[in-house]
Amino acid sequence: MTRARAVLVAGALALAAAAVAARQAPPPAAGPPAATRLFLRPLTSFWQHLEEGSFEGPRGVYVDRVNREVWVADSGNHRVGIFTPDGLPLYAAQPGGGVREPVRLAVDREGRVLVLDADRSRIAVLDWRGRYRGRLELPGLPERPVIGALALDERGQLYVGENSAGEVLVYAPDLRLRFRFGARGDGDGEFLAIADIEPAADRILVVDHLARPVQVFDRQGNFLFGFGAHQLGAENFSLPEAVAVDSKGRMVVVDALRHEIKVFAPDGRFLDRFGGAGYAPGQVAGPCDIAIDGEDRIFVAERSGGRVQVFGEVEVPVPPSQRRRPARRVRE
Repeated sequence: MTRARAVLVAGALALAAAAVAARQAPPPAAGPPAATRLFLRPLTSFWQHLEEGSFEGPRGVYVDRVNREVWVADSGNHRVGIFTPDGLPLYAAQPGGGVREPVRLAVDREGRVLVLDADRSRIAVLDWRGRYRGRLELPGLPERPVIGALALDERGQLYVGENSAGEVLVYAPDLRLRFRFGARGDGDGEFLAIADIEPAADRILVVDHLARPVQVFDRQGNFLFGFGAHQLGAENFSLPEAVAVDSKGRMVVVDALRHEIKVFAPDGRFLDRFGGAGYAPGQVAGPCDIAIDGEDRIFVAERSGGRVQVFGEVEVPVPPSQRRRPARRVRE
């Protein structure tokens, strides 16, 4: 073998050995994630139906991710409306059947619209055109229930917040009672005035007007932690109304009396607040319900503002000189 050929062979072997080592070596360790700050950017607002006129004190908003539609409980007009995510009105109806002042609504996998109205003792069932079709017969409720909230998860399970007993009842898609959790009181895992329920991917969030503002449970109803208090402080609340969770697990809560949208990390740490009383883009007037779609667009129903305002999430890098230690989770 000539000297030149030997050098070529040795070089090829070295390259092959380096390639094998590169395949076998562990990937380089990832550095710490870049610090960012979240902002909510107003995208659009909608406040009227196609032909039926303007909203009157809307109190509920629901995003149907399957059909890419937004349902609005137009409480003052005793009406429900259907919109595109951009706010284009599609249809509106007064349900009939004694349904008055709808406050919360959800769409199940069969396309039925479940509505909680001022009656609070029943959940009405509407068809896809908003026409009354009856009421849900739910086992496990007291004879005269006081229903504060309803919600559906991705598996079609129904969650009902009942305030006379301070419980959340969880039903299978066939309306068989699966389990219940909670008790009446103001301690951990207890409720006084359930206002909203949000079944997220790995947890259940419950908002309460009077007890601990936001409590977080696992999907079996076991208490994990709570945050916020009914007192002064940017991270606290006066009248928390509803909560939604974005794709990163951040919890977004609306406070009707403070006219604010508050954002918390998945572990309950307070991140920031937005809004402020007013009618300009980005301000909110009496926010009372919230929903988030698959693109992390945030829909906020404003009772006093008479509209649904849509926000987009924007994350901006934070310069090192402006970084600070994150706020601690607030506990009572």
